[in-house]
Amino acid sequence: MRRVIEDLIERRKNRQDELKASLNELAEAVEKHGLLKKNGRKIREGFACFQDALEAYVSAQDKEWDAYANNHATTVFKSLQWKIEKLEAEYSNLKTLLIHFAQLENKLDRLLETLDGKAAPETAAELHSIKEQLSPLQYADFEKRFRGSSEEISNRLEKYLSLFSGRQEILDIGCGRGEFLALLKSNGQQGLGLDLSDSMLEEARAMGLNCLKTDALQFLKSRPGASLDGIFSSQVIEHFQPDYLRRVISECFRVLRPQGLLLLETINPLSVFALSRIYFLDPTHRNPLHPEYMRYLLENSGFSAVEIIYSAEPEGEKLEEIGPSDPLARPINSNVDRLNQLLFSPCEYAVKGVRP
Repeated sequence: MRRVIEDLIERRKNRQDELKASLNELAEAVEKHGLLKKNGRKIREGFACFQDALEAYVSAQDKEWDAYANNHATTVFKSLQWKIEKLEAEYSNLKTLLIHFAQLENKLDRLLETLDGKAAPETAAELHSIKEQLSPLQYADFEKRFRGSSEEISNRLEKYLSLFSGRQEILDIGCGRGEFLALLKSNGQQGLGLDLSDSMLEEARAMGLNCLKTDALQFLKSRPGASLDGIFSSQVIEHFQPDYLRRVISECFRVLRPQGLLLLETINPLSVFALSRIYFLDPTHRNPLHPEYMRYLLENSGFSAVEIIYSAEPEGEKLEEIGPSDPLARPINSNVDRLNQLLFSPCEYAVKGVRP
């Protein structure tokens, strides 16, 4: 808003300058054509009075406009300040609520330990159910803070959409808030998501997306063979135990139709930046997964045309090379390149395989 007002003021000043220049040109033209020879003094005085009156009128308009602009800007900024203060209060309330959730979860843990073997099975089951509902809320808040907004995730996952072109029945393992499911839906494709977080699934269902709360391996084992066209998963397999991951990939092969596509994205452990800034940030991560190990798992499960797809390298993080004029530029820059490759390789990669 401030920029808009400044632009209007600048335009107004330019028009004032144009008007003054036109008056000066008019005065010069009158004098040039000899119109001032007769009654010259009166004409000059008339021009001077006219110019003074016009400038006074413009100055009055300036003051009126400035008063309006300042008053309008003040009103806008007060409105924004009120909204900011309201958001800050709501964030503070939410943060307090999450702290209370964490404390309640801790109390439930201690209560369950105290009642272990003493409480009625129904009571113990109900308390365990309440605890399971609280824990995902904490992780959902963690994901929103550090993984990014739904819009950011959608933009990042959009590059995979074309790989599933022509496929209709696609499973998203660990769908979260449903960003990839929404991309499939907008592309006219059928997607089904799986997740264990009630709060995440609630967000996905609010967008009209098809998703279930169920364990991935159990769901895959319940599916008939050759019943899916594609399976996708983003930032999930690093949470799996090694044997569980192997069994999931084996079941993915079984349930995919011929030429069905499996694509699993995870954090790239070949990037020190990704390990330190992303992988170790999340305490629920179990094992970094080397790209070549994932290639081996897919090939060993029967997949063909296995390929590793790397994301873009992190921007603005790389070490800078020195100028070519320096006599040591070549050896130093060679080492800088090697360091950049080690430190700032792509943060994510996806392993892709096709069932023959």
